[in-house]
Amino acid sequence: MNTAHTLPNAFEWLLGLYGDNFERLQRLVDARRMVPGRYLNERDGQPALVLDLLEQQPYTSLLRLSLRFSQSTPEEDPESYWRVYHDARQAEVTHCRFDSHRVRLFAPNTPARLIAQYRRRMNSFANKWLEHLLQGGYDPQAWILQGPAPQWDRRLVVAPGAEDEAEERAGSRRSPRRSASSA
Repeated sequence: MNTAHTLPNAFEWLLGLYGDNFERLQRLVDARRMVPGRYLNERDGQPALVLDLLEQQPYTSLLRLSLRFSQSTPEEDPESYWRVYHDARQAEVTHCRFDSHRVRLFAPNTPARLIAQYRRRMNSFANKWLEHLLQGGYDPQAWILQGPAPQWDRRLVVAPGAEDEAEERAGSRRSPRRSASSA
C-alpha cells in the first residue's frame, strides 16, 4: 500500500509558504539582530524600502515592511505587517494594504475556510513581492536606523462586521430587560 501523499494539504502548503517567506525575508533583513525602530534601505533608481520593527521578543518579531514612493498616494505601498517566528523559521504576513485599500481582519464568526483562503492569497503575494525586492538589489547590510517606529494605529484595521456586532452588544446593554410581569 502506498502511503505517500502526492500533494500537500492546504495547511502543509501554507506552512511551507511561511518557511519560504522566512528564508526570503531573512535574505533581505535579519530583524533578530535589530532594535525596534524605523529603518530605511535605499538604492539608486529604486523606491526606498521602509522597515518598522514594531516589537522584538526573544523568538518573535513584529514588523511592517513597505516601499516609499515619493510621488504617490499613499506614499508607502504596499504596507505589510509580518510576524516572524525565528525559532520555527516561519514568517507570516498578518495583514496588508494595497493602493489605499486596507484588507480588514476577520470577525470572530468568519468561516475558517475564508480565513485560510485569505492567508494563502496574502502570503503568496508577499512571497512574490519579497523575491521582487531581492531581485531589485536591496542590500541586507544597508539598513539605516531613522528613529523610533511610528505608532501603529490598530483602529485602522477593523474586522468586517465588528462594527455591527459592537453596536448590537452596546444596544443590548442599553435596552432595559423586560420582566416577566411586564410581558
